[in-house]
Amino acid sequence: MELLQNLCQIHAPAGEEYNVRDFIINYFTAHKNWKQKPELFYGKGYQDCLIIKFGTPGKAFMAHMDNIGFTAGYENELIPIGSPAHSTESPIRNEQNQQTDIYFDNTHKAWVLKNDIALKPGETWSWKPHFAQKDNYIETPFLDNRLSIYTLLKIAPELENTVLAFSTYEETPHGGKAAMLARILFEKWQIDQVIITDITWETPYVKTGRGVVVSSRDIGIPRKKFKDHICNLLTKAGIVYQTEIEKSGGSDGTSISSAPYPIDWLFIGAPEINPHGYTEKVHINDIESMIKTYKLLSEQL
Repeated sequence: MELLQNLCQIHAPAGEEYNVRDFIINYFTAHKNWKQKPELFYGKGYQDCLIIKFGTPGKAFMAHMDNIGFTAGYENELIPIGSPAHSTESPIRNEQNQQTDIYFDNTHKAWVLKNDIALKPGETWSWKPHFAQKDNYIETPFLDNRLSIYTLLKIAPELENTVLAFSTYEETPHGGKAAMLARILFEKWQIDQVIITDITWETPYVKTGRGVVVSSRDIGIPRKKFKDHICNLLTKAGIVYQTEIEKSGGSDGTSISSAPYPIDWLFIGAPEINPHGYTEKVHINDIESMIKTYKLLSEQL
């Protein structure tokens, strides 16, 4: 789990995804054990997004690189980036690894500093990294979405005819750059199948430890024929999965839906406890299930 731990150490709230992008670029530069040699696309025209192409691709797996956090406003105001989970007290850190503690004031509905320090306006903060394995769970902030990136890096050596697309700004309320990536994928390689590689949450109907989750809908609705095709592949392979039906929340799939391209998409990922919290928890069985699922889809989709 050293690779996952290293990914979860990176400071990358929305707007600063280049830190994760550069980690991935360095990873692909350092490793040479590829079934098909990867081509990397980034820089001008991509903003901080990253595309990695293997062979002649017919499908893509898309994972967002940003995490939730806070922007320091004037007079020590903490402005959320995305939707951090409310807590009585949690430590946060900035990119220089300065640390402080905060809590959510339910009376005033605002995040408050516990310590008497002065924040620099415009500076970003996010949960202080910590990483542990306890009772068959990985516990750390930012499993959403570093676990998805970890999954794609684990299967990358065997990938053929596939694109890995790493997006930005997914945690922001107005959607990220998935639509921009959809344009590149479709116009450059005519890719019309995208699996959204992301992490969902545990509910009374979706439980940790019971396998990967296929989302039937959230605020976005994937095309049923495409979803059924994926589910049939999983069933034939004997992969146990859970079905999620939500009426709120969204993903990069929502942005792809709004793009003017005939691209099918489907959200598939592990469920977690305490999403967007200081300690997110994912069961080891679900991590293994997610890797197995994506390996299968890389071969059969």
